[in-house]
Parts: sequence; C-alpha cells; structure tokens
Amino acid sequence: MTVRVGVVVPAMNSVEFLDQALGSIATQTVPLDEVVVVDDYSDDNTAAHACRWESVLPLRVIRTERRTGIWGGRRAGIAELTTDLVMQLDADDMFAPHHVEVMRDAYIRCPGLVSPRPLTWTGQGPWQQADYSKARFPLPGDQLAQLLCTNYVLVGAMYPRKLYEEISGYRRTRFGEDWDLWLRLVAAGATVSKPAEASYVYRVRATSYSSLFDKDVAQTEVLTRFLDECDSPVHRRVAKLAILQRTGPAFTEGLPARPVTAAHERLLADAGLRPDRVRAAYADPELGLVVRVGADDGEHIAVLGGEPERIVLAGPVLAGGRIEVDLIEDETLRRDRSSLRDILP
Repeated sequence: MTVRVGVVVPAMNSVEFLDQALGSIATQTVPLDEVVVVDDYSDDNTAAHACRWESVLPLRVIRTERRTGIWGGRRAGIAELTTDLVMQLDADDMFAPHHVEVMRDAYIRCPGLVSPRPLTWTGQGPWQQADYSKARFPLPGDQLAQLLCTNYVLVGAMYPRKLYEEISGYRRTRFGEDWDLWLRLVAAGATVSKPAEASYVYRVRATSYSSLFDKDVAQTEVLTRFLDECDSPVHRRVAKLAILQRTGPAFTEGLPARPVTAAHERLLADAGLRPDRVRAAYADPELGLVVRVGADDGEHIAVLGGEPERIVLAGPVLAGGRIEVDLIEDETLRRDRSSLRDILP
C-alpha cells in the first residue's frame, strides 16, 4: 500500500519550541510528503521562524486572521493538505526519528486511527518511556465504549483525510478537540491501533495548554455533545456513566425523583451502603435509578439498573463532585471482572 502522509503543526507564540518540532520532522527515516505550520495569530514571529525551514522541508506556513485555538489551527492546516493521511504534531512536542515509519507501517497493517505510543520529555535529560495507565487501551472489545470512558488516543495520531472530511473534521471546543474528533472517527467506523514502538515525544511542562482548563468540566462538554448526537443505546449508556463519574450529584439535576423500593434497599445493602441513609433517588431512561446515599465519609452515589436489576455503578463523591468508582457491573465496560477505574481516569 502506497500512502502519502502530511503533518499539521498548530503554533501560537511557539518560537521557543518550533525549531525542535520541525527539526524532528526533518530527521525522519521516512520523509513526510507535506508539512503545514499554522501560525494561530501569534504575538511573536512564529510564522517567520517557521519559514526558515522551507528549504529543508516540503513546508507551507499559513497564518490565521484571528486567534482560533488549537481546534481552528488544526482545521485550517488540514484543509491545506492533499495527502491521503493526516498526522498531528503540537509545536512544543517532537517526533522520534522513526515516528513516521512506525506510524505508516501500523496504518498499513490496520487502516484507521493510529495512536502513537508516547515518550515524555521535560526539556532536559533523555526521553522517558511514558507510564500512562491508559496506554494499554484499546482492550479487546468495544473500542468506542472504552474511548468514551477515557481518551486513550494520543494527540499525535494519524488518520485518513477522507474519513476526517466525511465527519466534517475539527469543530469548535473549549478543550478536548482531539477527543471530540476521535469519538466521531471511531463512531464512523475507524479502528484504533497502535505501533509496537514508542515514537511521539510529549513535552511535559506546567504551562501547557491543557493546564488552562478544568478537565472534568471540559470532558463533560465533549461527552454531552456526543450524547446529543448518539442514537446507540449502548453508547448512550456508557457516555452517561462517564458523565456521572465526572459530575457526581450534579448529574441528577432535572431528573424526575423516584421512590426506593424494598428490592432497591436490598441491593444497596449488598453493596455496603445504608438504605436508611438514602437522600434521594432519580430515574434516568438509560441508566435506571440513580441513588444518593449518605455515609460517614460524606455521600455515595449508586446506579441501579439492568435485567435483572442490580448495582451497575457505585462510589463515594469526592471534593468537586467527581465519583471515585469502587464498583462497576456494567457488562459493556467490564473485562475480566475489572472495575471501572481500569477504564476511567
């Protein structure tokens, strides 16, 4: 299979890092066919700095007319590509020299959405193998369900431009623009795969773009948007479980109240919760009964549903509303009797 590969590098005030990013592209064992740097209305001379590489790389530099954010920069850059495959590189990250080669080979083996395996770098010393718990995903099973629970596709992914265009590409988000795209790519039929070797160098720094947002709030927005567009009962349920885990008691706002029956009380007791401390219960059309239960350490939330009815999810509410899940019985998410914490961050 012969495929042409292009890379998009969104950059905003990136003079400090851009040479390292573009230098890593120039040293690939398999050269890229196109490179597009998008200067997202920088205050510094990012565009001029990138243009210095035009004699070394098959490079085009474009500049947005206003600040659009990463989603807009990537969208503008991909629109300039003519290649079969799109590869991503953030301006403060780098490629290991074999990155394009291992990513291309992984795509040839399994066409779809290829997520690189990450290395991390603090800017000093050697690159380190990243130790991310989500790096083992996707597991055998429902890749979309797993992706709804945690974004296990790294930002430096590669995917077919044709499918990207079919789902209308990047769209406006405050944060999580890549996760929003991955969800729609996989929902449209893309299979996620990963190369055997780590090759994407992720720079670890305190002032990264992602540090500007409350991740639970931003991720809930992405999940809610997916939920609004999803017709699959299975994936609607998984999306709601993922939202519930991030929002806790706030999830019940607007849901109709329902009584707790003697059968419900027995289920709660079996899960180690006190039926006499039930504060309220609410009905959700896909999850079942969402119950708020008082406890010595604050409050727990349990979801009762399924056929036969059982505890689907339970856990204590942490500061800020997030649930620390300690029980999961949802058949879509379970694997070898693992708990939801194996999937959710």
